[in-house]
Amino acid sequence: MKLACLYPVVNLLDDGDSDNSLALAVALAEAGVTLMQLRCKTSGTGDYCRLASLVVEALRPLGCSLLINDRVDVALASGAAGVHLGQDDLPVGEARAILGNEAIIGLSSHELAEAERGWSADADARPDYIAFGPVFESPTKAGVRSARGIDALARVCELSPLPVVAIGGITLELAPSIRLAGAAASAVISELEQTRAPGELARRWLAELSP
Repeated sequence: MKLACLYPVVNLLDDGDSDNSLALAVALAEAGVTLMQLRCKTSGTGDYCRLASLVVEALRPLGCSLLINDRVDVALASGAAGVHLGQDDLPVGEARAILGNEAIIGLSSHELAEAERGWSADADARPDYIAFGPVFESPTKAGVRSARGIDALARVCELSPLPVVAIGGITLELAPSIRLAGAAASAVISELEQTRAPGELARRWLAELSP
């Protein structure tokens, strides 16, 4: 699959910010983003599914697809384009059996061995892309995982037959080093959440880094 240089992750932090999450997703899609992920670690399944359905419907006429972080059930119920799975989530093959062959499925990895297991799997158990990181120190991974660094990312990109999405502490300023390492896209969370003009920032990403 072909990925755009910017792969935003919209992070729903609690039940009270769903309007902001929806507005951020729409602003990014209006700026030209064609694929993004909805991530929710705190809300219940019902709230997560309701927001996901709203985002899917809002993004569809803008030509942007939504992937759901972790939750295959939410992806299926909301009509999302697919799911992004962690190492401890449902295996890719089982997710594929539930969501169908047309679903986009991504897989997180934090070590070369994890990435290799992903791309070496049988065709029906292989993800569409591999995410690797955190490349840099990341506020969303603080105290969880140390930065892997550009060299480790470059090694994964060199060996991977699948597109690689770099994640972790990535900003527009650091993005050129991600591209030089061979990553197809950068997953961005904090920089887009913290700016007052996420659409404008997304346009700069796409203008400066698209091939």
